[in-house]
Amino acid sequence: MINGSRDNGGMSRTDYVVSPAAIPPQAQVFDVRWALGEAPGAGLAAYRAGHIPGARFLGLESVLTQHGLDPTLGRHPLPSADWLAAGLGEAGLETDRPIIVYDVPGTSAASRAWWVLRWAGLDVRVLDGGWPAWLASGGEVETAAPGVAPTSPSLTVGHMPTVDAAAVATWPGSLIDVRAPARFRGEAEPIDAKAGHIPGAVNVPVSTLWTSEGTLPTESLLRYRFGELRRPVAVSCGSGITATQGIMALAVLGVEAALYAPSWSGWIADPAHPVATGE
Repeated sequence: MINGSRDNGGMSRTDYVVSPAAIPPQAQVFDVRWALGEAPGAGLAAYRAGHIPGARFLGLESVLTQHGLDPTLGRHPLPSADWLAAGLGEAGLETDRPIIVYDVPGTSAASRAWWVLRWAGLDVRVLDGGWPAWLASGGEVETAAPGVAPTSPSLTVGHMPTVDAAAVATWPGSLIDVRAPARFRGEAEPIDAKAGHIPGAVNVPVSTLWTSEGTLPTESLLRYRFGELRRPVAVSCGSGITATQGIMALAVLGVEAALYAPSWSGWIADPAHPVATGE
């Protein structure tokens, strides 16, 4: 089943990313620093050591993920509307104000926040280049956490397209896997129980879609990286985190792609699912 497919024509790059100098004064800023495999609490510790003035911390594992669900939903299952609303409410999110999220390059945490919050119908953009770009711009650094008045946001989810395993199994268009080539080919698997990829998927590594500084490259380069696409388009990764970077890169090109949120970790949780290796 495919849910929520829409056309995003007419959007521009600035609808997705914002430079440090262009953060709107009325925006609410959220620090979502996180990295796969880091010690629990490392992101929050980095936030406490220094963050954008006024920014609040938003936990990828605690708010943007709802653990303890069916293994076929993957290592980072999407949160329910109620779970997400509770976490965002604790962070004092106001639904009528624009949202800016940031991380550090190479982690995909901000794009996950961007996707989940847009999935919930919120106005959100990613700070292009993240925390390093803020520092390089001469932005001020704050260590004290701002006072937060809890809110009670009313949210619905489904505002971004998703796809489930049944649809992925017979996907008629381009199914893009953004993991590293060695993981895609099944030559190495440092995280999940099986190596390989979903049959029919093509590999477009996320490392080729963003610069080393964590900024989006030119649209012409993105078109070259993705190559010829067959509609509809869906994107997967290991557990639905880095795939959101691919979805944002496609969105800048005017291509709306569905997220297979369980991704590889969810796919292999069902022993009946076939596994492909090689190219």
